Amino acid sequence: MTDRTLTVITHVDDPSIGVLEAAAADNSWSMTMVAPFRGDPLPGVADLDALVVLGGPQSAYEVQDHPYLSDEIAYLREAHAHEVPVLALCLGSQLLADALGGRSRPGDNGLECGFIDVTATDPESLLNGTFFSFHSDSADPPPDAEVLARSDRYLQAWRTGRSTAVQFHPELDGPGIEALLALEGAKLRQFGVDVDAIRESIPTSGPQPGRRLLDTWLDDVPVRDPAHH
Repeated sequence: MTDRTLTVITHVDDPSIGVLEAAAADNSWSMTMVAPFRGDPLPGVADLDALVVLGGPQSAYEVQDHPYLSDEIAYLREAHAHEVPVLALCLGSQLLADALGGRSRPGDNGLECGFIDVTATDPESLLNGTFFSFHSDSADPPPDAEVLARSDRYLQAWRTGRSTAVQFHPELDGPGIEALLALEGAKLRQFGVDVDAIRESIPTSGPQPGRRLLDTWLDDVPVRDPAHH
């Protein structure tokens, strides 16, 4: 297998993506980070092997405050039309919904933070399990989307074509979750979140909860045919 490049759109300066980095390295992918919020240009979609769009503190529907999000939405629409494999996480999943005919919006069940139980529509799916989640926004999926998984409070995953949206955070490893809790701990406690209980739930050994999910997604990416683009 020749090295392929995983293009990753980030919405913060130093994203915690330890599980994704390990999965990419072990599956012979190189990785390039793009930060539109800093003014980085988005690469041409014809040059993409696969695209991951990360979460962030922004809200997808606040495009007036963050004009670059409009560019990302248009870019996701184009990538989907070119059948680029897209994995959109948290904020990314909401941007993907806006791009493909769904709608991002404030969530109607409050803040979902911590390790949540995700139930897939397919009993055999790797989406079944306990994963770290941190969001209060949500999205209505595009009309043609296949719903893949839910928690007791929110839609957690859907897919249309080669585009997959995941609301929780398979990319975060233990240190990444620790860093997020350290950054947001005071705010979370104001919402009544038991930050110490979440911290004690972080796996300290064995595979990270999202690893098999990311391995499988990367393994399913077809080799790009340049002539197709």
